[in-house]
Amino acid sequence: MVVSSEGQEIDILVKNEKVELGTILKIGNFYGIVAHMRYREDERIGSKQKLIARAQIFGKLQKDRLLKIKRPIEPYKDVSLADERELNLLLSGNENISMGKVYGTHARAFLDPSEYDRHMAILASTGAGKSYTAANLIKEFASLSLPVVVVDTHGEYQKLLSKLVGNTDIDLEIYTVKHPRKGYKELKIPVSVLEAEDFSHFTILNETQKSALGLVLDKLDEKDYELKDIVDYCDRLDKDVIHEETIKALKRRLISLERVFKGVFDRYGTDITKIVQPYQVTIIDASYASQGVRQSVVSYLAKELLQGRIRKENEMPDPIDYKLLFVVEEAHNYAGSNLPHSCKYQLRRIASEGRKFGLGLCVISQKPSKIDEEILSQCNTGMYMHITNPNDKEHIKRSFEAINEEIVRGLDSLDVGECIIAGAMSRIPFLMCKVDKIPVERERKEMPRYKKLRKVEVKGFDYV
Repeated sequence: MVVSSEGQEIDILVKNEKVELGTILKIGNFYGIVAHMRYREDERIGSKQKLIARAQIFGKLQKDRLLKIKRPIEPYKDVSLADERELNLLLSGNENISMGKVYGTHARAFLDPSEYDRHMAILASTGAGKSYTAANLIKEFASLSLPVVVVDTHGEYQKLLSKLVGNTDIDLEIYTVKHPRKGYKELKIPVSVLEAEDFSHFTILNETQKSALGLVLDKLDEKDYELKDIVDYCDRLDKDVIHEETIKALKRRLISLERVFKGVFDRYGTDITKIVQPYQVTIIDASYASQGVRQSVVSYLAKELLQGRIRKENEMPDPIDYKLLFVVEEAHNYAGSNLPHSCKYQLRRIASEGRKFGLGLCVISQKPSKIDEEILSQCNTGMYMHITNPNDKEHIKRSFEAINEEIVRGLDSLDVGECIIAGAMSRIPFLMCKVDKIPVERERKEMPRYKKLRKVEVKGFDYV
């Protein structure tokens, strides 16, 4: 029963054990969602310590259309649980994706896929199930033909997605970074198409060093040179034009790049326009690469994907023909608020400009407070799982317009595989979802057991 009402919020006297955080309720032809629950003393309702739920009313159903409400609901009206048919009607649109069920029901938790280019964030503590959430989301978008490129920091998405896309039209393409593995393609960066400014993906150059590098690249007319050719040509620079110490410093930087990025730079490189194809998920498995190499690859990829889409919109050569979603796992390593690397600035560009060119960004992290606020604030859909860290909660609250105090308070109570979805992709204020399980064998966590090493004497010598 409704006991009080103000604006779009109502307080309800709860008598049903099924009512929990995220439960969707029906009051006549009005619908709302439980945002907060508490016990309250109130003589008006006949007793002390009654369970009260606060619900946000998100609309009135009229002729199969959900309309915004203009006045509060009258008190003392009866309240019931929305059934599966009603939930499907409320949550579905012209096109839908779903990565799970509405919490506590068998109804699918439908989302609006057309909002992918307004960017997404999947935020959760370690072990809450964010990789399963991301894998289901990737599969859903790919099944609608949207190309997806995934930066896989820990090498887990091939296993998850292989189970999900087995009997579908979706293709999986795996590229390794720096460390080749049998049966996989290698992501290669073509040196001969890089401009002087592009080298900031890989190393720090001051303006005079960039100027010197620009002169070298201008002189190398052929289109298939390697990094070694650039290093060798540095000795031919006019020392009356470029200071000798600048040339030496530039050479040291380039020689260091040869060593650190061995196996990454290539004469011809991977054609980025070919890794973006309909019904294809391209996984960039960077799990064996060092952190510096990973950051550089993300920086390079982010710029090339955005530039490819810009070329498409402006009818320029070498376009990326298809709109796409760029997914970055462990995003705090690439978009950290204090990170000076260029990968953060390239991800910022996608976050601020990507929508105009059909490039969506999805950042995934267990450390929300470490991610650049400017990037998070551009993510108009948040998928939040179990989070207890107060700093992370505060950062989420500052960065997302769609999240309120009630949602943040409820993050502690989420179990593994449960998430709260709020923002552009959700057709109601927020949605509580039980993510679909993926049938992969999980490793059993056990304490290690070791045998004690013993010394054995053999002809006067001790052996272990």
